Amino acid sequence: MNFRSEKGVTGIDITVSIIIITLFIGIIATLMFNINSSSGGIGRKSEATNYAITEIEKIKAQDFNTLNNKEESGYIEDTPYYKEVSVLDYADFPENEGKDKVHGLVKRISVTISYKNGKDTEKVELATVITKE
Repeated sequence: MNFRSEKGVTGIDITVSIIIITLFIGIIATLMFNINSSSGGIGRKSEATNYAITEIEKIKAQDFNTLNNKEESGYIEDTPYYKEVSVLDYADFPENEGKDKVHGLVKRISVTISYKNGKDTEKVELATVITKE
């Protein structure tokens, strides 16, 4: 009888092991890349939201009687974020057409911050209403 010895490792065992290890490394690398991309996007969105809140607070700090209808846009200083700010009297809204209008009681402030996220342009839009005291 001729029995084969079962000592040692064959070439097929090594090849299968290398393939399995390569697959696991690829999966882990892909997961880490996706996590880093997501957290970077979340950080940019959070920063854009902070800029929008700051813009709204600047306008709210002004005297209500001096706020006129205005639209302003441009890059925020030393940042890649682009802002669009508008202050509009509620009586001037198109949906109030044909209704009794009282000017100067309620104003709507809206802020849109745009930024690049990879190839796409993302936007954060915030709006609030202020009233005359």
